[in-house]
Amino acid sequence: MTPEQLRGCLPGCERFAPCGPNEFDAQLRLGVGFIKGTYSGTVLVTEQQPYTVLGLAVTGSGALDSLTASGKVHFDEAGGVTQLTFDGESYVGGSVAALGERVISATTSRLIGAFFDCVGSKVERPA
Repeated sequence: MTPEQLRGCLPGCERFAPCGPNEFDAQLRLGVGFIKGTYSGTVLVTEQQPYTVLGLAVTGSGALDSLTASGKVHFDEAGGVTQLTFDGESYVGGSVAALGERVISATTSRLIGAFFDCVGSKVERPA
């Protein structure tokens, strides 16, 4: 939940700063297919159950597109290892939506994977 750590793990993140209780202002430079741009929006923590669930809601827009997304990160401990799973949904409008669900889903999976790989690399591991 440290903005500096999260900023470093969000692909294309140019700004990620607190703007209210459980709310962050964000700006990312991303590309989906051949459409690239800068997107600004907010990330709101909608649910926080320490060590079990973190709920998020994201809204954003750029010159050509808009995005609304929500999801939950689940933390499950098994054999001394914490596993994170994510489920959520998103709605994309504008030029990016014209690329089709396959391109959007593949890009989304890649970005989410890169985020969680980065978070995993920053977590303390037992000696």
